[in-house]
Amino acid sequence: MARVLLADLERVWRGGQEQALLLMTGLQRRGHGVELVAVRDAAIALRAQAAGIRVHAVSDSLRRIGAARRIRKLVAGEKRFDIVHANEAHALTAAWFGRSHRYVPLVAARRVAFPLSRSRISRARWSAAAKILAVSEAARKQLLAAGLAADRIEIVADGVEIPGRIPSETREKARQRWGFSAAGEIVLECVAALTPEKGHALLIDAFAKLRRGPGGGKLRLLLAGDGRLRQQLEQRAREAGVESSVVFAGFVSDVEAVYAAGDLFVFPSLQEGAGSSLLRALAFGLPVVALERGGVGEIIQDGRNGVLAREATPEALAQAIERTLGAPASMERLSRAGRETVAERYSADRMIEATEHIFAELIAERAGNR
Repeated sequence: MARVLLADLERVWRGGQEQALLLMTGLQRRGHGVELVAVRDAAIALRAQAAGIRVHAVSDSLRRIGAARRIRKLVAGEKRFDIVHANEAHALTAAWFGRSHRYVPLVAARRVAFPLSRSRISRARWSAAAKILAVSEAARKQLLAAGLAADRIEIVADGVEIPGRIPSETREKARQRWGFSAAGEIVLECVAALTPEKGHALLIDAFAKLRRGPGGGKLRLLLAGDGRLRQQLEQRAREAGVESSVVFAGFVSDVEAVYAAGDLFVFPSLQEGAGSSLLRALAFGLPVVALERGGVGEIIQDGRNGVLAREATPEALAQAIERTLGAPASMERLSRAGRETVAERYSADRMIEATEHIFAELIAERAGNR
C-alpha cells in the first residue's frame, strides 16, 4: 500500500479542495496511508481532520516556505512517504522548494485551463513533477503549449459522488430556506466563487433580459459562493433592476441544499478546466445550461446532456436558458442524461482509481530504478 503526502495550501474551500478530500478519503478506504500538509485552520485542514486524516499544519503567514520545510522533513528526513501529490500551484511551489522530487515521485494537479507562466521558475516547478494530472483536454493543451513533455501529462477528470434523487420534502425545505415558493417560481442557480473568470456578471445581465421577457416575473436567481466581486455583482444586480430577484447566498457549507432548491443550473464560466460544481449539478439531476469554454465542451454535449451557449454574451446565454425552460419534456431528458454522464465518466470512484493507478506506476518505476 502507498504512503501518500498530499499538499494543498489554499485557504478557501472550492472545487479543487473538494476533489482533494474525495481523493484522500477514497485512498484511505482502499488501504493506503494518506496525510495532508495544509494551512492551519483552512477549510481543507478542518474537513480532513474530521475525516480522520492526519494534518501537518503550517502558518498562513509564510505558507509556502513553511510547507516546503515540512514536506522536506517528512519526505527526506523521516522518509515516511512514497509519493507527494501537490493539489494546487502553491503546494507545487512548496514541494519544489522542499526538493521532494529528489526523494520520491512528485505529482501535480492542474485544474484550470489558463496559460502557464513562461517564467523559468514556473517551468522548473512543473518540470519537476513526474506526472501532471490535467483535469481535461483543455487543461492538457495549455500544459503542452508551455512546452511540458507530453509523456508526463495524464488526464484525470474530476469525480463526484452520485446522490439519490432529491425527495420532495427536501426540495421544499431547501426552497423555503432562500425564500422561494414551492411552486410557481422557477429557480436558476449557479455554484461558484465570485471571481471574474466565473462569469457571474454575464449571468446577471442575461437574467435581467429574461426577467423583462414573457413569464420573466416567475424567475429567481440563486448564487452560491463568495469572493472579492460580491459587492460589485450586487451593485450590478441593483443597476439591472433585478436585486429583489437575486439571492446572494454566500458560501454554503451544505451545498447539497443549493442543488435541491433549483430548477435549472447555469454555468457561465468564461475559462474553466472542467467544473466540479457543474458535475455535481448533473449528478443531482439538474438540467444544465453552460457556456462553451475550456473543458466544459468535453462534459456537455449540446442537446444531449445539457445546453451550450456558444457565445459569451448576455443575449446568447439568455436565449439558451429560455430555449431550455421552454421545453419541459426536454429538461427531464437532459436530467436523466446528465446523471448517466456522471455515472459513466465522472464518478468519484473513477477519479480515485485513475489516480491510484498512476501513483502505483510511479512508485513501482522508482523502486525498479534503485
